[in-house]
Amino acid sequence: MNERTDDDIPEDDLQRAGAAIDRLLESARRRIWVHARCRLLMALPETRLREALSRVARRTRHPDLRLLVDDDLELKSGLPRLAATAMRLPTAISVRCLAPAQDTPASLLLIVDREAWLYLVQHKGRAGLRVESRDPAGNRRAAEDFEQNWAAGSESRELRKLSL
Repeated sequence: MNERTDDDIPEDDLQRAGAAIDRLLESARRRIWVHARCRLLMALPETRLREALSRVARRTRHPDLRLLVDDDLELKSGLPRLAATAMRLPTAISVRCLAPAQDTPASLLLIVDREAWLYLVQHKGRAGLRVESRDPAGNRRAAEDFEQNWAAGSESRELRKLSL
């Protein structure tokens, strides 16, 4: 019997979120910023985040690619392909850690270029999703929030270790 906990998100909400993330990532040209709890990233169906980060890093002269996660070890163990991409492209992809307060709902903020953004929040088995593909003002507000959290975070040591 499959027990459902209060932290589980219904599968259709995850599918909608994954599809929305992929749609926004397709349009990314220079900037992809992600602020997420690792367990929420792992709960999503396979997205094209890793491919989009690689594509933008390869095709753009000055990419602005940032991952802000709650636990870099959890990212490395739970999403090894995404972690490997970040480790393979250390000059293009910046990774920082920011542990949220315990009672904060799990959330994912995705900012793409200067117009698009997505916010997914999960709390007590319910999910809220907001996607805007043409909202420069909302993108700017989301980017300001991201920048504040980015400044408060610390550099990921786990994803920057070099194997000798």
